[in-house]
Amino acid sequence: MDSPVEVGLDMEALIRAGASIDSGAAEHAEAEAAGQIDARGNIVQVDPDAAAMEWMFVPAIIAMIAKTILPETADSYSDDRCMDLARAFVPVAEKYGWSGNTMSPEIGLAVVGFGFAMPAVLAYRKRKVDAAAAMEDVPSGG
Repeated sequence: MDSPVEVGLDMEALIRAGASIDSGAAEHAEAEAAGQIDARGNIVQVDPDAAAMEWMFVPAIIAMIAKTILPETADSYSDDRCMDLARAFVPVAEKYGWSGNTMSPEIGLAVVGFGFAMPAVLAYRKRKVDAAAAMEDVPSGG
């Protein structure tokens, strides 16, 4: 016959095993309610930055424009810094019910068109500055 100490240890092990099973069942139920269960019934880990990725286009656009106009700022617009801004955007978007996936194609076209045209605009501006500087170097009628 088992001693009371051995029976107590077995009972504690059973209680711990039951608590672990209950905890796993609760975790599974929470994941199922959140839609985080795959076809096999396994819990799928959610990417914590998934919502931020919906908004990554905002800092990416800002970075593209800033780096095009002021190339010396390129180091300030790393992917990590852009992701930080996108993460900060998520609570505001959730508060107002915005969705990053519903950006209109017109906005997308305007952004891409701006980025496409910007080098020509900058080159034209540089040409004007250089021409004005050249005019200052020319001695006035003599």
